[in-house]
Amino acid sequence: MTTFYGIPGGGHFWHWTTQIHFLLVALAGGFTLYTALLGMKNGSEGRKLAPWALLLIAADLFMLWAESPARFRFTQFWLFLGIHPKAAIWWGAWGLALSALLLLVIILQKQAGRYWYALLAVYSTIVVLYPGYALAANAARPLWDHLLLALFPATALLLALALLIAWRGEEAVRWLELTSWVSLLLALLLPAALASGGVDQARALALLLRRGLLFGLGTLLVLLAALTARRTPALAAACAFAGAWLIRGWLVAEGQHSLFTHGF
Repeated sequence: MTTFYGIPGGGHFWHWTTQIHFLLVALAGGFTLYTALLGMKNGSEGRKLAPWALLLIAADLFMLWAESPARFRFTQFWLFLGIHPKAAIWWGAWGLALSALLLLVIILQKQAGRYWYALLAVYSTIVVLYPGYALAANAARPLWDHLLLALFPATALLLALALLIAWRGEEAVRWLELTSWVSLLLALLLPAALASGGVDQARALALLLRRGLLFGLGTLLVLLAALTARRTPALAAACAFAGAWLIRGWLVAEGQHSLFTHGF
């Protein structure tokens, strides 16, 4: 990702626009995946959610373009002109673009078949997975442990489910409760994962313990979401949304430090 942007690996290379992208891509991927799964059960219900999913993807694609220092050189088109499986941004760009195309097909067709929704499920899953891959693949930043390959998809689904409470009610509540517990478990496992690593992971763990107030607050909010999901869905959705955003935002912001070369 940094190679694509043409920015050196050390120091901070992402800013507030990237934080918005990480929020929007989670909402877009999770919302689109739910639309696909719902559409395979009931095409008319999936079609109702499709325009909202497309809107989220469009917003995220715009932010993905806006956050790049090379946006006015249109160098992003290299992503679509070759095969770059080692570049997480390549997976994300194709996943978003193809999901948007499929959503447009579903919206324009009165009766979209299950085939379209099945394809949408595949590409939206890629969108959900890609941010965690983008972080965990960066070995120069030990805070971005491989556990983020699971933590980021889980919190992405949690963000989307918190938004879906307004549409799907009780059905979304059940999934929000389960996803809250899964996200909580993964967040609590992160210190253990860092502690089991080498010297650099130990330094990352020290960073988490010394400056991880927002991470801890996010974890607490996710716990409250899990405990209150069945009794007060609206409160649980608010806690889940805020908690997942804090966990993800803190990891993105603090993980930018190159712990091989910079102290904390």
